[in-house]
Amino acid sequence: MTSRLLATAALLCALLLPHCVRVTDGIEVDVAYQPEATPAQIQTDMGYRVRLSQAMLALGQVELRRCDNFVLDLWRLVAPGRARAHEFETPTSLGVPVVIDLVESAGTPMYAGTLRPPPGTYCGIRVVGMPADQDAEGLSDETMEMMERSVLVSGALEDGDGLETAFRAELRQILDVETPFDRPLVLGRPGLEHVAIEIDHRRWFDGIDLALLRKSESAVQHRIIENIRSSFRAVLSAEEDWL
Repeated sequence: MTSRLLATAALLCALLLPHCVRVTDGIEVDVAYQPEATPAQIQTDMGYRVRLSQAMLALGQVELRRCDNFVLDLWRLVAPGRARAHEFETPTSLGVPVVIDLVESAGTPMYAGTLRPPPGTYCGIRVVGMPADQDAEGLSDETMEMMERSVLVSGALEDGDGLETAFRAELRQILDVETPFDRPLVLGRPGLEHVAIEIDHRRWFDGIDLALLRKSESAVQHRIIENIRSSFRAVLSAEEDWL
């Protein structure tokens, strides 16, 4: 059965290969990370105040996702899994590692690179967080801990009486996020498009109760990581939004 699926996938790839690898000169998609500006204090949906000490992400890959992905999904179904710590850049993916320090964020876009994809309709972006290497943009003495982590968040949660409880959440594994565009990106003729990957870290602490924080650090860490996943949003933006 597996060999039959492999043969089918190979045949489909062979038939579609000219369309899959063809790149039209002049089609370009600029990609930028767009973190929110960091306020002096973050207010959660449960009325707590958050004082951030650290909030860092190490991102290693951005991939433009086609709406029509049948052949790729079939190949993933039958091919053995493999970990990808680094991947060479392709017309639809960027492999430039970057460390984003959100505590220092002023809401300024960070240019990630330019994609030159083949014609098609694209429905979203895949962002992969992974521990940084020595060449990562944004790596410094202050962010050196990201050599071992894809996520690092610490600070204190304060209730209405001014009582603070410290928290820390980190992730040493791959952080894989796939987020849809607000509308399909249709590429068929030469031109320049702009994609902003918005990151709203002001929402990372929603749904966290002080009672839960004092009872289970692992449950709080899991919630923060899930909030981080949902804080990414891919938006098709105008060039003037980056200036």
